[in-house]
Amino acid sequence: MFFLFGLTSRERVLFSRSASCHFCGRFAPQQVIQRATKFTVFFIPLLTVRKSRLLVCTNCGGASPLSAQQQRAMAV
Repeated sequence: MFFLFGLTSRERVLFSRSASCHFCGRFAPQQVIQRATKFTVFFIPLLTVRKSRLLVCTNCGGASPLSAQQQRAMAV
């Protein structure tokens, strides 16, 4: 008998807002993206292993990590 198991990552756009980019310096929409890594068995996600948030510039594609506290502050 064998088991198929592994990890899969999914990205989801939480929201976007206009701000100046730290990389290119332009005022452009910035997307807040949540990336979740899940443990899967037979291609069924069972357990979330890690969650991370990124702030991504739509102009240059530069990405920087965000904490949960920073995300909540930006959402207001």
